[in-house]
Amino acid sequence: MPPSLPYPPHPDDPGYQRLERRVNLLLHLMIFASVNSGLWFFLLLWEVSWEGWRWLTTIWATILLSHALWVFSKRKS
Repeated sequence: MPPSLPYPPHPDDPGYQRLERRVNLLLHLMIFASVNSGLWFFLLLWEVSWEGWRWLTTIWATILLSHALWVFSKRKS
């Protein structure tokens, strides 16, 4: 079952803000997965020798990890 609120949403509500942070993290994760899997697939398919793809993936994964740590550290507030 998807996460939901048992009452009408209000932007100042802590439960709503917590749900919004988790949805934003999930969106970030889905964009990361789709862009990187497509990039890796086409670079390997066409045998392109672009060395920046590893750096792009590493930097983006680090940003995604820090985003996840921030979301889960704000869990109690």
